[in-house]
Amino acid sequence: MTKRYAAAISLPVALKTENATQTVKGDYPTRIEVKLESEGWKILSLYLGQTKWEIDLSNEVQKDVLEIETLAKASQYIKPFPEGMKVLEVEPKVIELELERKITKRVPIRLAAPPRPQPGFLIRPNIQIQPESLTISGAQSVIESISFWKTEFPTKRDVANEFQFELSLDDTLSGIVTRSASKVKVRGVAEQLSESEFKDVPVSLLKSKRPVYVTLIPSRVNLTLSGAVGDLAKVRAESLAVIIDGEKLLNDTTGYVSPTVKFPKGLELRRTSPEKIQYILRN
Repeated sequence: MTKRYAAAISLPVALKTENATQTVKGDYPTRIEVKLESEGWKILSLYLGQTKWEIDLSNEVQKDVLEIETLAKASQYIKPFPEGMKVLEVEPKVIELELERKITKRVPIRLAAPPRPQPGFLIRPNIQIQPESLTISGAQSVIESISFWKTEFPTKRDVANEFQFELSLDDTLSGIVTRSASKVKVRGVAEQLSESEFKDVPVSLLKSKRPVYVTLIPSRVNLTLSGAVGDLAKVRAESLAVIIDGEKLLNDTTGYVSPTVKFPKGLELRRTSPEKIQYILRN
């Protein structure tokens, strides 16, 4: 381990911008290939340690483009750099970083997609995300174009009743944008679905341009609605309406018309009994 050897190692590029006034505007190499020569134990320490090619922008001269000659400045950027190590080759030979003023702002977090409920359940709309927002930092032209930050898509997850799980944030701008959070907690309720029948709902006639004198048979219908148990329990008679358009009736020749049913948002109409209303026009 004390003899000198030549070895090749791939180092991750780490960009430090915490105390910098500028940051990278676009893509940059994520790894640097280095060929070096040193004692065996020093080379081994590079493989086993957290060695990286670190660019601290707070130490760089402010300019629009930062150009780094990698071979000549390898000892400056390889962290840690063992004493007595000799760098033979570096690829790429030059790194060019386009820089721009760094800004910071806070944006809301949005779910990429809601989780999937178990069969027979419905997810309530008030899903909670903690934290609700995060602080992002990066090049001005990049940050100004971001109005919210998405989570990753939930993996296959059939939820029911009260649920909670952790979800990672989207990482497509890794290395370009720094974030104050990488994960969120998602909480919500998946409520059981059910059906309820509402009997003797009156049928009303929507006035037409011409007077219509008509007898409706029947004048009341039964409605079956489906939805979350809690929503069905809140349905009141005044929130239901069964309507026949007088103009449509005048243009009909079959003697039967299908009514329009109005009901609270979030529910689904399963059945109208009867489906059609018979009418008799009177002079």
